[in-house]
Amino acid sequence: MDNKNPHSADAAALGFLYQAQYALLRLWNETSDDAVVFLETLDDVVLKVNGETILEQLKHSLSEKPPAITLASLNLWKTLKAWIDVLSELDLSRTWLHLVAVAEISPTSPLQVLVTEDESRESLVLALQEEARRVVRERTEAEAKGGTPLPHAQRAAACEAFLKLSDELQGEILSRARIKPGQKNIAQLEDELAGALTTVLAKDRGHVAAIMVEWWNRQTVHAHCGKRDKAIRRFELVKRHMEIVGDIENDALIDYFATGIPPESYRSHPMVANQINLVGGTNAELRRAITNEWRARETRSRWTNENPLRRELIASYDDRLTEEWSDRHIDMCDECDGHSEDAKKEEGRKLLKWSHYQAPNDLESIAQSITTPSYVRGSYQVLSISGRVGWHPDYRTLLELEE
Repeated sequence: MDNKNPHSADAAALGFLYQAQYALLRLWNETSDDAVVFLETLDDVVLKVNGETILEQLKHSLSEKPPAITLASLNLWKTLKAWIDVLSELDLSRTWLHLVAVAEISPTSPLQVLVTEDESRESLVLALQEEARRVVRERTEAEAKGGTPLPHAQRAAACEAFLKLSDELQGEILSRARIKPGQKNIAQLEDELAGALTTVLAKDRGHVAAIMVEWWNRQTVHAHCGKRDKAIRRFELVKRHMEIVGDIENDALIDYFATGIPPESYRSHPMVANQINLVGGTNAELRRAITNEWRARETRSRWTNENPLRRELIASYDDRLTEEWSDRHIDMCDECDGHSEDAKKEEGRKLLKWSHYQAPNDLESIAQSITTPSYVRGSYQVLSISGRVGWHPDYRTLLELEE
């Protein structure tokens, strides 16, 4: 299963996650709570702070030593083209343009002047013009000779766009540009964030960083889906950080998977479906049950990994859920005595619906910090797998469960 799929979207997925997690680290390292970050608007990451706008074009790589950035690098010209395309929307006097790369800059490249803001860009402008003219010239010569495909296809549009700019505008763009080489890759960013959490005890930093990343990823998904504003403000991040630290200090439970979706590869225990099929449950009811069973299972695992002593709390709450179910199931069995199978199914399905809709309201939460209904819903499905609860009046007999 480790063989590489030639059609895999891994690189694109990692690139999106890299943008999101880089933006998190970038925003955390700002000092102004008025700082705001946007993803995939004018650039991969856009930061607004202190009246200035910073556009950041991100070039990710998992390679231990990615190819160095040179004047001929495709990533450089793609970045220049991205900036040129949005020039009409920018006030360059209040905008900074950053190429953020995991790769280093070639040590002999004139691009080295872009590591700082102060060095003159005059020689770089000339070098880029020369490189762009070379690309255009070689394509023209190849076309005249009838050669196909034409060389430099991926850089051609960028080179042509750069040459169409006036010398003055080329220089102005580069005066506002900066390259940030040697950045951490996606596999290292969470550790980088943990290292930046200097107000947290060292033993807790990795845990706090992991929860911050989970929260942040959810915010970015919601922003892209229109469920929240695209602007994510630093004070939101600071507030969430403080809540996480407070919860950890108080050993509070956190419902990490309250809105999570099971991976496509997830297969629930067949007993979940067997129990629901006994009462004629619908496909929609089965899907809901599987989703919440996964959420509760993942949450339980996370809690006990964080603190093994929580197993007792989880077990005690399972007893409470079972007791509440048992009272209803016993009454249902009495009422269904002598009834038809269809009547039993109908009553059993009502009990299944109760576990989803009413139970989270009827029962106290496992902890004050757990306010979403998914844990109760999912825990009932977890309990149905072992047979501790069921929906049909005769589920133990029909499923041949030991008494």
